[in-house]
Amino acid sequence: MANGSPLFSMVVPVLNEQEVIRDTYATLNEHLTQLGVPFEVIVVDNGSTDRTPELVAELCEADRRWKYLRLSRNFGYQNSITAGMMAARGEAIMVIDADLQDPPELIPQFFAKWQEGYDIVYGVRSKRVGESPLRIGLTMLAMRFISWMSDEVKLPLHSGDFRLISRRVRDAYALLPETSRYVRGMIHWLGYKQVGIEYTRRGRTQGESKVNPLYLIGFTWNAVFNFSVKPLRMFSLFGLAVLTGACGLMLVYFLLWAFSHQPPGLTTIFFLQLITLGVLSLGIGVLGEYIARIYAECKQRPLWLVDYTINFNWGEEVRDGRRTVGFLAAPPTVPDAPSEQGRAA
Repeated sequence: MANGSPLFSMVVPVLNEQEVIRDTYATLNEHLTQLGVPFEVIVVDNGSTDRTPELVAELCEADRRWKYLRLSRNFGYQNSITAGMMAARGEAIMVIDADLQDPPELIPQFFAKWQEGYDIVYGVRSKRVGESPLRIGLTMLAMRFISWMSDEVKLPLHSGDFRLISRRVRDAYALLPETSRYVRGMIHWLGYKQVGIEYTRRGRTQGESKVNPLYLIGFTWNAVFNFSVKPLRMFSLFGLAVLTGACGLMLVYFLLWAFSHQPPGLTTIFFLQLITLGVLSLGIGVLGEYIARIYAECKQRPLWLVDYTINFNWGEEVRDGRRTVGFLAAPPTVPDAPSEQGRAA
């Protein structure tokens, strides 16, 4: 808070965005200034290997409202935006990608909805332009599949990580202990008062997209296994159907043997064995995905580690709801001397 005005925090995850980061700075400052409240922009670097760190450092030196949080390596997109939200000090916290495919001109609308009392304001991609039809089709198909597969809480169709949350939602989100994260689903699961804003998502004008078919498959896989047990239930139902069919086939074979002749069944047996082997292998793989997530949760490793920061206060910590995951700035090199009381203890 400053002079009674709420502080607005914008989280910008980056990975090798040297071509766009200067334009991102100018565009975001233009739209954030229109809000008429103090703001901060937190750039979370997921281990860029180009000139992104140097360029962001220059921007932070020129404008202290911009802050830089560099992670020690690439911990994944979901963890990077989580790190940014945990570092934010604002009463309203928003996430936008550096490529600005999600329109920054909608920031005032998101902010206005928050002022109306909404705790979560999420963008809904009603249309996508500037991308290949194949990519648009695959992405839309993946979003529909994720929404259909979610069983505990139905996720909004075509929503993304372009969203605004209130501080109390961020604090509630920090209590969620998952290691494997699907941020948009986890925030929607929290409840609170939510509203969607439709918009057209545009294509990139500079730089290269980090999303490829393999990433999309992994993203869909992660979302489904984090928010649904339908794959296990589907295999249970399929197993029941196979068992029912097998019993029926056994009855047919018995009747043929009793009243006609013994049918030649060697080819049929081989065929059924191959089908059974394939189904069992696929079922074991699905079960393995859930077991792998249990294993990851049991290790309780930090979700990310901080390499260094710019324009953050010394000694501030970033937490993920369970533990300190890294200092926002290096602690003092010489610790304070213990007190006499401390020595006595």
